[in-house]
Amino acid sequence: MSPNLSPSTPQRSCTLPLLKRTPSRTTLSISHSVKKRRRVSIATFDIEAELGVTTAPQTAVEETDADRFLAARFTTSLPLNTTPRTNRIAKAFGLMDDRVLNYGEATTPPVQTKVRSLLRRCASELLSVPRAASTISAKSNLAVRKQFVMALDGPGISRDLFASPMAWSHSNCICVAFKSNVYFQNLDTRAIVHLCRVSLMEGLVHSVDWDNKTNPHILALGTTNATVQAWDSLTQKQVADWSNDKSPVGGMHWNENVLAVGRKDGRVSLFDIRTPHQIQEVEGHKRQVHGVKWSPDGRFLATGDHTGSIHVWDMRARDHLTINDRRVLMKHDGPVKSISWAPWQDGLLATGGLFPDGKIQLWSIHKATTSLTINTSTNITSLHWSPHCKEILSTHGSSWGPWHVVRHAEPLPKQAPRTAFTNSMTVHAYPSCDKIVSVNAHSAVIGHSCIGPDGCSVFTVSPIEETIKMFKVWSAPAEKGKDDGGLGYQCTIR
Repeated sequence: MSPNLSPSTPQRSCTLPLLKRTPSRTTLSISHSVKKRRRVSIATFDIEAELGVTTAPQTAVEETDADRFLAARFTTSLPLNTTPRTNRIAKAFGLMDDRVLNYGEATTPPVQTKVRSLLRRCASELLSVPRAASTISAKSNLAVRKQFVMALDGPGISRDLFASPMAWSHSNCICVAFKSNVYFQNLDTRAIVHLCRVSLMEGLVHSVDWDNKTNPHILALGTTNATVQAWDSLTQKQVADWSNDKSPVGGMHWNENVLAVGRKDGRVSLFDIRTPHQIQEVEGHKRQVHGVKWSPDGRFLATGDHTGSIHVWDMRARDHLTINDRRVLMKHDGPVKSISWAPWQDGLLATGGLFPDGKIQLWSIHKATTSLTINTSTNITSLHWSPHCKEILSTHGSSWGPWHVVRHAEPLPKQAPRTAFTNSMTVHAYPSCDKIVSVNAHSAVIGHSCIGPDGCSVFTVSPIEETIKMFKVWSAPAEKGKDDGGLGYQCTIR
């Protein structure tokens, strides 16, 4: 029988009370992310429309060059790599589209003014200082004053284009050969001395050359009848006579006590001032040797003959430098008389050819290839490197045109044209070979020239004009230790 339940009696529940579970970290993160998504996913609205404010459009930047190290694109439509190969590749991949291969037209009009670019250009123009010519260069000396410094009379000088009738000693004496007589003048005292006179049997004086710093008062002379003598300018007496050979003399040059003499039969004879006989003989040429020049260190001897062949002989190895088992190291298309070694670079040799060559070629004996060529279409009678700067001087005679150059033609045409190099003294820059200055030193052919002991002045001689002139071509560098006006202090990097 069920008991009676009154309303005032509380009713007991039969179910167990619910436990409040603490959510795990995973649940929290999920619920938190859901709420966060709900919070951030609020519908966006237009602030300008709600507030009723209109903002001014952003103005275009005047400077279009974002980076001064990167070039800006062109505003005009230019093809981008539209080469036939590019078109084939683009067609194979289905990329034949103007959007890919071409620049598009600028959507905005190009800016008319570029403030930063203008400022940069103006600043660069203000800060850029034009490079002044070096005071050593011929551009600051011969180009400024093209007139000669001194002029001497020279009647009776040999008109042979292959002769070397003049030389300048380290003791500042200029020597000139007049037919059978040899004179020299001391440029410090201006005293003129008649050194010697050769007999008619010995022929005419063809070449003269002073010894170097070892014996600056010793002069060697060679005649057209194979006479080779050495004279002392202080005592005016003959100190050596090497006239046992029958071959006429060509060019000659001293190397301390050793004298190299070119011969008409192609030999080069070596004499020592301390011995009365020939000490050695160098063979290799087939025709007369016109040019003979020792290198500044005395190791190499360069010679040029009538066929244009250039040989270089190694003094230490006692043999020629060879190329592919050949002794001919270099070649011109005409006779070679002018040879000069660069005093500031080892193995750099300059040679000049006569008609029909007319070229100055700059060689490196270590590479055995022609590095640079200057075409003048004019006889090159002498070459001189500047010891103070990288410039080379050349003296010239008659010129010719392309129609005058005939193979195996020896004499020059009777009516030779005049060019910028005709009868001139020209200075070239190295290695650009640009013409720095050209002076018409004489009204006739310049037969020979010699450089002074200071390396700044040059004497030129014109046998037809019978005049000897001295020009100041370069300047010597300033001595070390002099005040440079504070330049060294200003250029100090701290």
